[in-house]
Amino acid sequence: MRRIKFNLSTSNLTTWEKSIQMVLIYLTKKIKANQLLESLPEEFTYRERATCQALFLGALRNGHRIKEVLQPFIQRQPRQLIEAILLVAGYEILSGPSEKIPQIIHYAVESSKRMARKPETQLLNALLRKLPDALNTVHRDNRPDIFFSHPRWLFKRWNKHFGLPATLELMQWNQKIPDTYLRFYDTPENLPEGLESSRWEGFYKVSANASWHEDIKPLLNKGDVYIKDPATRLAPELLAPKKGEKVLDLCSAPGGKTYDLAHRMQLDGQIVALDLPGKRIDRLRANLEALAQPSLKYSIVEADLLEIRKEDFLGKQLPCHYDAVMLDAPCSNTGVIQRRTDVKWRLTPKDMKPCIHLQKQLLSAAAYYVKPGGRLVYSTCSIDPEENQAVVDSFLEAKEGKRFSLKKSVLSMPWKTGHDGACAFLMVSGTHL
Repeated sequence: MRRIKFNLSTSNLTTWEKSIQMVLIYLTKKIKANQLLESLPEEFTYRERATCQALFLGALRNGHRIKEVLQPFIQRQPRQLIEAILLVAGYEILSGPSEKIPQIIHYAVESSKRMARKPETQLLNALLRKLPDALNTVHRDNRPDIFFSHPRWLFKRWNKHFGLPATLELMQWNQKIPDTYLRFYDTPENLPEGLESSRWEGFYKVSANASWHEDIKPLLNKGDVYIKDPATRLAPELLAPKKGEKVLDLCSAPGGKTYDLAHRMQLDGQIVALDLPGKRIDRLRANLEALAQPSLKYSIVEADLLEIRKEDFLGKQLPCHYDAVMLDAPCSNTGVIQRRTDVKWRLTPKDMKPCIHLQKQLLSAAAYYVKPGGRLVYSTCSIDPEENQAVVDSFLEAKEGKRFSLKKSVLSMPWKTGHDGACAFLMVSGTHL
């Protein structure tokens, strides 16, 4: 990942001002929110990092609502710096107690004087004083898309697919701050303080009173656990690789599902992980190196699934056909908006069609590597039917999918399952290629 040049380490900037700069960078650069957070300066204290993250993500999570209700009062679009201040202060107004609103507005206006021009601070003062009443005019009954801070097109799409009650529950779920889970592969007898058991085996919730430095970070540094949402278990469980099998993991980086597949194989067999060249390959390699032992053979192939050929596998002395193939396809991420709130900002209606086209291409290409009688799992972290069931139906009707039959599928609608949304399909090949 390309490093981002921050101007945030200056000691005379307050944490609030640093959060404004983060929102401004997001608004002006083509970068995902998680990449921005991962690139925060190392000299940030834990408290600074936590506060900046909360204000930054809160601004994005509620940004559509704040911008929409302010629009009638704005005659000319302000600079993106002013937009960033409005988003952060607007989030504080939404999330704070009503008696604190005058203080929030005063602090935002006074702090903006160090960053903005005088006419701009006057505009901020006027807009922020109108904002509380404007926010109160919007309710889930009259404009649910605005109330739950979602793009109108996404609300209409979900309403068409799922109906209004489910859509309201989905948008409400997306607005919550996500829980953090740790995945243990060998649960210790004595769990660290601050972890709570969950209904999903091996997953423990990080509680509010957990100490990140004392309880969590030491576990992560030792490689004993990984931060994972319980939804990540669905596709590997469906593929169910067995001890001694040959497994191909496509679109595998950064390796979370590869790691799960290896453990389900009892670290015995062969795994080939394929993905496009890039920085994420480094994390994939680190994940697999942590599993190194004589009984588990693993290889990493940096290539485009749509361009690689049989001869490329043979040239690397790798099998061309596998007992089990996993395709965790690129998708719209509509099942993980609670965790990746900037999906609401990045995703557009125009993105859906090419995304679905790519998924169909990848699934057809993946089918070639499944041996007769083998298993193929197609999965996404989308809840959109057109990226899931429709893609699988199209594949099964196509030439490449004729030898496969659908055996089982699983869909996580997040407000029902209590974890991220996802979808996975298990298909089994006939006995002949």
